[in-house]
Amino acid sequence: MGLAAVLLVLVATWDARTAYVELSAAANDVQTLQDQVAGGEREAAVSTAAGMRESADAAREALHGPHWDLAGLLPVVGDDVRTLQVVSVVVDDLATDAVGQLVDAVDVLDPGRLSPVDGRIDLEPFQQAAPKVISADEAVRSAQITLKDVETADLLEQIRGPVDRLTEQVDQVAEMTATAARAVKLIPAMMGADGRREYVLLVQNNSEPRATGGLPGSYVLLTVEDGTIDLAEQRSASSMGGFTEPVSDLSRAERGLYGTQLGRYPGNVTSTPDFPRTAELAREVWRLETGTEVDGVLSVDPVALGILLGATGPVTLPTGHELTSDNAAQLLLNQVYIDVADPQDQDAFFAAAAEQIFKAFLSGPVDPPALMGALDTAAGQGRLMLWSAVPEEQALIAGTTLSGELRGSVGDSPLVGIYVHDRSGAKIAYYEHVDAQVTSTDLRPDGSQSLAVTVTVTSRVPDGIASLPSLLTGGGKVVPVGNIRTDLHVYAPTGGRIVSATSDDSDASYLTRVHDGLMVGTHRLMLEPGQMTTLEFEIETGPNQTGPPIARITPGPSVGQFSASASAYPG
Repeated sequence: MGLAAVLLVLVATWDARTAYVELSAAANDVQTLQDQVAGGEREAAVSTAAGMRESADAAREALHGPHWDLAGLLPVVGDDVRTLQVVSVVVDDLATDAVGQLVDAVDVLDPGRLSPVDGRIDLEPFQQAAPKVISADEAVRSAQITLKDVETADLLEQIRGPVDRLTEQVDQVAEMTATAARAVKLIPAMMGADGRREYVLLVQNNSEPRATGGLPGSYVLLTVEDGTIDLAEQRSASSMGGFTEPVSDLSRAERGLYGTQLGRYPGNVTSTPDFPRTAELAREVWRLETGTEVDGVLSVDPVALGILLGATGPVTLPTGHELTSDNAAQLLLNQVYIDVADPQDQDAFFAAAAEQIFKAFLSGPVDPPALMGALDTAAGQGRLMLWSAVPEEQALIAGTTLSGELRGSVGDSPLVGIYVHDRSGAKIAYYEHVDAQVTSTDLRPDGSQSLAVTVTVTSRVPDGIASLPSLLTGGGKVVPVGNIRTDLHVYAPTGGRIVSATSDDSDASYLTRVHDGLMVGTHRLMLEPGQMTTLEFEIETGPNQTGPPIARITPGPSVGQFSASASAYPG
């Protein structure tokens, strides 16, 4: 080897060590910066961002120069050299163009920004931060795409680790910047920065389950303007009556699965597991009842309200009842039907509860991190959902935990849906328990999986049920007192099918249909007090679904009462 070649190798080796040190430091800074931004530590984030820029600049400088240009022409290692140069440029550009603007997301992600003060959320910080946050998100996504194309398997060992770690951390930062960008785009617009907005809030009643929770007992009109939120009107679903024809055209699958009641009765719009469809129907119901079109639809349930009370503290109703995080669901879903006999008085009770919780949320004092944690928990359990009638806004909501949309897959993970629809005509399903387990048993060469799904449905109706009010038990009008009649819908993943379905209850009927491209198997069950029924399904997913399976289930009357778990293929 000539002297020039030896010197070239020595210089390149030294610079490679420098690049290793600096890329490792940049990777560590990315993780630290992410934690600081999420924690609202602005000053610390500014310092970390400066350090990351220095490391990224040093790594870029170490991997560029005449000796590296020559090395890039060498056989075998040339491709690796050029790859490293690309990575160093991406990181340097990210540190220069995006990191500083990312720090501005500290203010946007501060939980205090979404906590109302005197009934108003200040929208100005979101509006001021929007250009920088959106620009940072675009830069991070660009870096993410470039790094995804980098092949690291054959890189030098001392370089491969930092590059792989950096790629993973940029993916995590991309999630944060996407959330911040979505916030600055959605919050000012949906909170009335450009004019008054109106929304219908559905309060679902999980003691009479429907796919996304329960029948909506109340339709609440919320108005917002320049961040100021008001509860303008409440109507019970029963007071809104029914329609002779569906308020919107229903598909053949919708009619077969949920009947025309899905579009004719305000209390049945939540029968479909697709919340955007529910929202469209609820919006049309409201228009036909009131003559006004709202700008969107939200949904909560009493369990979510209880979670929220954990952040706001208890509230006292005009009746003297105290609602707390521990008793809200039980009181609103069960005890009220025992203590309050008249349905109109029950409606008044629900209205008072909603009003007091709403006041506590708007007027505080509320601990902002606790409030954001409560909202995040409720959304994660499928108990808080949002839909916008503005297509551009709905496109930003789609795919988030708030969307509640019907899906058969998430990324490369197959999704199995288990949805409960009560047919008892009562509030007796408060005593129903559902447990679902989804297990991957095989992963095929085409990326499809075999899934074993077991669903256990149990009645825990207490002794002496006949002595309770007929509104709770049904009074024997639809089913014998104490019995629970349920439709259990199991949705196969995208491109998949239900191969077989069995039940240990010989009286359970079973039908299959296709809804929005997803195969659905429906068992109709009749449970006597204390009875338990087990259903088993063999499901095949579509191809290219190699990720761990996901199970989505109807939110039950209490946390964990309707539960679903999923296990990945062990191979």
